[in-house]
Amino acid sequence: MNPLSQRISVLERLWQEFRRLPDARLCRWLFTPDEHWFLTLFLQKQTGPQAVSNDIFITLDTPVQHWQTFFEQALADLSEQVGHDLLLLADQNIRIQWPTEANGAKQDPITRFISSVNLLDARLRTYTDGLLVLCLLPQATASNIVLDRTLTALLMGGLSPTVRILIMDTIGAEQLATLPGRFRQEVCSNAINLQLQKVIHQVAALGSPMAPDVKFRQWHAEMSTALTQRDLPDVLYFAQKCELICQQERWAALEGSVHLAVAQAYKDHRRHEDALDRYKRVIDQMEPLYDAGDALAGRISLVAWLGAGEIYETTRQRQRAINEYELASSRAEHLKEWLLAIESHRRLALAYEQNGRSRLSEEHYIRLFTLAEHLPPEQHPVARLPEIGRQYWQRQQTPDKRRKADELLTQLLGNRRW
Repeated sequence: MNPLSQRISVLERLWQEFRRLPDARLCRWLFTPDEHWFLTLFLQKQTGPQAVSNDIFITLDTPVQHWQTFFEQALADLSEQVGHDLLLLADQNIRIQWPTEANGAKQDPITRFISSVNLLDARLRTYTDGLLVLCLLPQATASNIVLDRTLTALLMGGLSPTVRILIMDTIGAEQLATLPGRFRQEVCSNAINLQLQKVIHQVAALGSPMAPDVKFRQWHAEMSTALTQRDLPDVLYFAQKCELICQQERWAALEGSVHLAVAQAYKDHRRHEDALDRYKRVIDQMEPLYDAGDALAGRISLVAWLGAGEIYETTRQRQRAINEYELASSRAEHLKEWLLAIESHRRLALAYEQNGRSRLSEEHYIRLFTLAEHLPPEQHPVARLPEIGRQYWQRQQTPDKRRKADELLTQLLGNRRW
């Protein structure tokens, strides 16, 4: 078993232990700040043939801005997900009616949400003996108090005995420190330290210790650790070792990626000129390779343009930032790197707006939403489209413009609240 799979198996064991607890309703996993993404890997695996159980995990990223209005938006998000999944199930002759009768106007939002979840769970019992699990990963939270009240309402609202809640918290910055004390039997908390840096080093060490690729991975792992720890001298030291191997082996693209890491380290220490020098070095090295047909070199230049643009924004050189972002957006579209293209146009829209050029800002927002049609729905949160959609809607100054923005965003993202 490889090091990454070993870490996922830890989460699978903890989940099996949790689901065997007779009174536990909410599973709270506390990760170190740089290990939250392990939960995403765990959830992805649970949708495939190697799932650890028959449990059905539904992830909701609904923002928690107010503990009562959360349930209205969460039900809309849940309905959108379930509606999509039920169409797929119908193709397999599994027909489950979504419990729309629970959406009666006479019920308050909390009761309506819980009734819908319970009815869905009851209908799923026909096809599976697994649990229905609501995995709550809000994009944003107004405060720890609001999140605590939201989960308290769920725990006290009468969820079915076969429904569970899975949430994530952060070691050292806990949002739900008091919840386990108030719900001793219902809430199960586990602090999880999966030793990410150890994983990186274990993966890097796979292979002959004298092979250039193994030595590169080891030095690169050390450089990445130093970058995370904001240790600039170590970043420069290990980067130099990586660069020497790249030059010896003629790994030009890998050398470009090392320069990007060094530029990021300089940027973290506000050494803007040093960072810009590195980005320029990357572009000077990568562009001839891209012209010769190396698409990877073109992607590295793209990242360098975005990095340089960010520095120019920080130093209030907006036209220079715009110039870098224009280069990045053109390259991203040419390479069909849709996520990077969307990010480039987002930055252009904001830069033009701050520069007082509203018409150009509007053009880049529209271009961004057009490009977003290339993305599958599961990548919308990765591209930050709900957040961008809210920003775009809020900048509309008239009811007619907001109505048109509603139509555009609903067509792209579904019936959500911005």
